[in-house]
Amino acid sequence: MLLARTIVSRLLLAAGLLAAGMPSQGQVSFQAEDFTATDINGQNWHLQALLNEGKVVVLHFMQTHNLPAWAYHLGRTLQTFHQDYGPNGGSGQVRIFLVESDPATNNNCLYGPSGCSGASLGNWVAGTPFPILNDHTLAVRYGITHFPTLVLICPNRRAYALRPLSAADLTERMQTCPVAFGQYNAALLHDDSSIAGREVCASTTLAPRFRLVNLGKKPLLQASIGVHWNSTLVSTVAWQGSLSTYQETVLSAQPFARSDAGTLQVSILSINGGMPDDDPSNNGYSVPFAAAPTEQGEWFLLKIRTDQYGAETYWELRNDQGDVLDFGGNQAVGPHGGAQHTHIAGGPGAYGNHVTIHELLHLPKPGCYSLHFVDAYGDGMCCAYGQGYFHLYRLQGQSEWLLLSGGLFDAYEYRQFNTDASSATRPSDATAPATVQLWPNPVSEVLQMRLTWPQTGPLSAALVDAWGGTVAVLPALWPTGEALYEAAIDVRTLPAGVYALRLHHQNGGALMRKFAVIR
Repeated sequence: MLLARTIVSRLLLAAGLLAAGMPSQGQVSFQAEDFTATDINGQNWHLQALLNEGKVVVLHFMQTHNLPAWAYHLGRTLQTFHQDYGPNGGSGQVRIFLVESDPATNNNCLYGPSGCSGASLGNWVAGTPFPILNDHTLAVRYGITHFPTLVLICPNRRAYALRPLSAADLTERMQTCPVAFGQYNAALLHDDSSIAGREVCASTTLAPRFRLVNLGKKPLLQASIGVHWNSTLVSTVAWQGSLSTYQETVLSAQPFARSDAGTLQVSILSINGGMPDDDPSNNGYSVPFAAAPTEQGEWFLLKIRTDQYGAETYWELRNDQGDVLDFGGNQAVGPHGGAQHTHIAGGPGAYGNHVTIHELLHLPKPGCYSLHFVDAYGDGMCCAYGQGYFHLYRLQGQSEWLLLSGGLFDAYEYRQFNTDASSATRPSDATAPATVQLWPNPVSEVLQMRLTWPQTGPLSAALVDAWGGTVAVLPALWPTGEALYEAAIDVRTLPAGVYALRLHHQNGGALMRKFAVIR
């Protein structure tokens, strides 16, 4: 449901590095599902057996009739990667599998159109030095619906779903995989689902979450982890259990509040009752936090530029209580829909590709606010598929002052800022506070409106779509000062989507309120 800016809803906040946050910028991973499969030459392969050997496994999910997958195959990226890191001439670190994912495809399709039960763009077998699996169930088990998709699986079974990457980018991803070494070796990794926020507002609550991984040959039975802020111990986490090589567990520390800039440090204090760690280099991590910027004003402009996949973007504006004040983009993605690793065709409010969106934000109360951006696929808004971004400006008269910006992230981006409305200067197109209510929202037939406007005289009214285009010009409204004014707006001819009611007074005041149309 799209909410007018005067209506807010409480969300359950995802646990993460900041209590009010979302999963983190950085590589979003998941636990790989084990499988056994037979290639087209009759050889059996067991994923866990390869991982137990310390191999990195790459699955190329494709379909013989899919043109983007065929183009990626002809580019020989994976063949080059195999030559460098696969068996028989390479370093032997990697095993690559071509995975045909259409249930209607027989083996003939892999050799070309002749005898193919469906469609094929050519011979996928010729020149392919790694095994080919004709097994659509793997795509189902891994939730792959968009082709081509790569899944890189580290020896500890952490998997990353990726768009097609160059051999150099694949190498960089592979090198992030933890590698077992020594007898006793515990590693502490920043949990993928901790949030992307790197600013501290007043009363920001930090709730660190991390992964404890055994990278040694001997079982890990005990660990003590310390949480520090600016080198001062805040809390400790005591763990007992049993982890064999490459097994892991997710741990959380007690939340604590901070209002100053600083560095969060999480480190292993001891393992197995004081046993020496054979590789202390991976025993901790640190995350710097800057003070959130503060601006005096109540009017802000959010400018969004989408990449080649605009429908994958969704955003929210929240206050320091977690209330959603505004949001936009594809509601089918929503606040927790990042890293689906599949193409999102559309949904209510979905943005177009390579378009620029302008959102006027009114924040009349001073305090801490946060912007949350979500990318459904998990590769952000920039820069492999266009120069997408978001910029937040403070408006003062005719001037725009850049407050913060972003776009280079994976599944989630979270940014905080402070406002002090006591010294606000409204932009030239804004007016004194008005109250506008729209209901029902979402709506299918008639939208009811109730407003008070501090000025007398006619208000021009129009309905605009998510890209700012006018879809309907309404009869002028005639509020009389502070008196209550009500009207009904027929939206039965509008297609499903996100719209806004735009009001403009002859003396210069303006206001917008959003609503959603469902069919």
